[in-house]
Amino acid sequence: MTLETTDRDGSLIMTIRRDGYSSSRTSWTTGTKDAEPSTSEFDTPKSKNRKITIHQSGRVNYHQNGGSSYIAPLTKTEMPFQIYGYRVPAIDKLDEHESTGATEDPTIDLSDLPEGPVSFSVLIAPIEFEPSSRAVKLSYNAEGYSVVVQTDPVAFSVPEGLENHFTTLTPSSGLFGEQQMTEEQAMVAYHQALTGTADLIVYRPNGEGVIRVIFSFPMRVAPRFVIELADPELYVSDQDVQRDNRSETVMLRFKVRRRSSGEVVREAVDIRSIELDAEL
Repeated sequence: MTLETTDRDGSLIMTIRRDGYSSSRTSWTTGTKDAEPSTSEFDTPKSKNRKITIHQSGRVNYHQNGGSSYIAPLTKTEMPFQIYGYRVPAIDKLDEHESTGATEDPTIDLSDLPEGPVSFSVLIAPIEFEPSSRAVKLSYNAEGYSVVVQTDPVAFSVPEGLENHFTTLTPSSGLFGEQQMTEEQAMVAYHQALTGTADLIVYRPNGEGVIRVIFSFPMRVAPRFVIELADPELYVSDQDVQRDNRSETVMLRFKVRRRSSGEVVREAVDIRSIELDAEL
């Protein structure tokens, strides 16, 4: 399994990796007596990898079936919730992990487990959550939540005839029936948690010289702006301002250039003031 964090707003991209392709999918609903497994054939084989995106706003997208569920915004996590389950028919069906010595690649030792199926749960939980079994816990201390992958005490059951299949489990609903925070609010909340300030946030330029500004709250519309630099030799051109429709009410990106050469400045500069105007 791989877990990536987006730099934009701290959303998570989780991929459960498995070699090969599938030509069909068998699905069913648990807790419903009359829900018999149904099989659908794919027009073309699909990768057995499973991708889940956990957005900072609390929306969880399951790319394998197009479904979504809603948990608390990640910076507001107060209770654990299982977002995913994965069942393997036997431990020897898994590939053995070859250690690379990388500290960022935690592992779970399953070598002493008895024969038979094993299932795992993936949870989003508060930072203080303590797993009840062998597990890997990744803590996001600034944001106040954790991602936990733990073995289940008993593997979850599957319909007769499917015992030897790899099986995934996705919740039919989340903690809430709808998203609890807008994408823009969630983005601001993430950067404020990360930096520990509720004021305007100005990040150092990246390798391309792009400076990112996060507003202290979402604006009604994309604001007009005036950026005053301390050094008169430096300036910001309208052509060097970057916006996108998803974040234009909460974020502004720009480059600083030298008047004499037009060169992009890639180190931190003194900014005297940033004025934002989104008047009615």
